[in-house]
Amino acid sequence: MGQVIRPGSTSSYGGFSRARQPFFVVTILREHGFKGVIALLVAAVFAFVPLFALVWFNVARLTSVVAAQCSQPVVVKPGRFERDQENDEPGDTALLQVTCEVPCVDGWRELLCWDDPSRQATGLSDWHHARNECVYLRKAGDLNLPFGLLGRPPVSVWLPARDYEIAVVHETPKSESRIDAPSTSFPFITVFDSCSLSAREKTVRRIQLPHYDWGGAEPIMPVGHSTIYRPATDDDLRLLLDQIQTLTTLPTPGGYVFSLGEPQVHHVEGHRQCTVDYTDLQAVPREWTRDQLATLRNWLPKSAMPAREKLSSLVDTLQYREMFQGWFCYAAAGIAGLVFTRWGALRILEPNRRGETFGESVKRCVVIFLVSALAWFVFQVLTNSHVAVGRCRFGSVE
Repeated sequence: MGQVIRPGSTSSYGGFSRARQPFFVVTILREHGFKGVIALLVAAVFAFVPLFALVWFNVARLTSVVAAQCSQPVVVKPGRFERDQENDEPGDTALLQVTCEVPCVDGWRELLCWDDPSRQATGLSDWHHARNECVYLRKAGDLNLPFGLLGRPPVSVWLPARDYEIAVVHETPKSESRIDAPSTSFPFITVFDSCSLSAREKTVRRIQLPHYDWGGAEPIMPVGHSTIYRPATDDDLRLLLDQIQTLTTLPTPGGYVFSLGEPQVHHVEGHRQCTVDYTDLQAVPREWTRDQLATLRNWLPKSAMPAREKLSSLVDTLQYREMFQGWFCYAAAGIAGLVFTRWGALRILEPNRRGETFGESVKRCVVIFLVSALAWFVFQVLTNSHVAVGRCRFGSVE
């Protein structure tokens, strides 16, 4: 028999009022008391598992490789402001702070984050801000251990006291006088350093990047091959291409770990006539990000199809991981957690309740998914516009 609802009245469904219904947590606690608290906690544990997994995935991507080499937890904070680094304390562990310095007219200048108030207050040039640099770390003593990604400098990391090796990878600036000339230098330059950390002490390492702004090193090609106004060819890069085609990769939350032979930079005083030897490759096992893989792929000759296809497959595989770092994924996981917490608590407290409750929860999740997908699409359209913002924009993939 139907129920007549008069103006100003309310309809009840399963013990809950539809009109002026308060937040479901308040309703459950008011009607079920302590039993409702237990039901909410149990339901929330299962409902928010996707959100916890998402947070773990995005946080662990900067510590997974390094943490595997340590017996204690590792905490990494990349892209630190200058004032934040000054206030960092080691606590019960060792604290390592890595900053980078680049050459300037009056010596060396520290690289700061683009939005660091210290950089903006002193009016530093736009060329002296952190952009595509990546800091890596590994435990000293074993050359087969891979360098794990710590993130963009300046970076602070809390970890066990021992000896470590540091590597800073940055993109190679063009050394040609013509801005439209194809680059002949390897797209990355790696600078190495080492340190010994003591417990409950702060250690600061300032790593100089001599080729950061004013040109990369001139390449040394195989005998008889000129490098004037032409990029490297398949024959020039034969050793490197063969290694890329036979790569053995290990997936990580941050990218892929593999060992690739990189051309060695032979430095000279003043760093004006340094050279890169493509016949002398040194294997550097480290974690590669999607941006680095794409940069290497785009630099290779277009005729090197097997190597480019190998790198393209890795780049495409990592694309979905970057999606999980977006705010929309956190929003969808959080709202879905609330929806299923409500449904789970009601099922525990009222197991005989009609099935419409689950149907309503599913509908809400579908709406959440569609709204999140639409927000993601709009966000991608806006951020992938052709408006460039200097060199602070990074992560572009052809």
